[in-house]
Amino acid sequence: MSGEFRFERLTRVHEKDMVEFAEEFRVEGDDHLDQLIDHPDAFFELADRFEFDRDLPDDRVPMSQYLLFEDDQLVAMSSLRRRLIPVLLLDGGNIGYKVRTTARRRGFAKEVLRQTLDEARGIGLDRVLLTAEDSNLASIRVIENAGGLRDSDSISPRTGNRIRRFWIDL
Repeated sequence: MSGEFRFERLTRVHEKDMVEFAEEFRVEGDDHLDQLIDHPDAFFELADRFEFDRDLPDDRVPMSQYLLFEDDQLVAMSSLRRRLIPVLLLDGGNIGYKVRTTARRRGFAKEVLRQTLDEARGIGLDRVLLTAEDSNLASIRVIENAGGLRDSDSISPRTGNRIRRFWIDL
């Protein structure tokens, strides 16, 4: 990390950067952002529904998404879920983040989490839950270094993998 940072809420203006970001994840086999590549209009419509809490199914919660840029390159993104439902207590929590493969091990996870924690404080959350797969030691270190205190583990209803749960007091 040596450049200038920008932390911005996701909007349609970021489409080109987001598609490039998503394509890097697709190459490594992560399909979480495939809708963005295949159907960008639907992706941004859904992002707006989450942002403005419009017509969400019962198993979804209001969420803001943020982007971290170093200079002009999108290096990380995060999601801030404004409340928790039972499934998010097991896997997902209040905050999730992704760092592009080519930007890993350079402190961007720490920075995007720090900025997202500031946003959580700003909306009045007293504490937040973060989760990480038991095998994701890099993310576990980032969460612990941000003040995360380990709670009980769980099993992901999505993947069946063991999940470590951490609370961070704000």
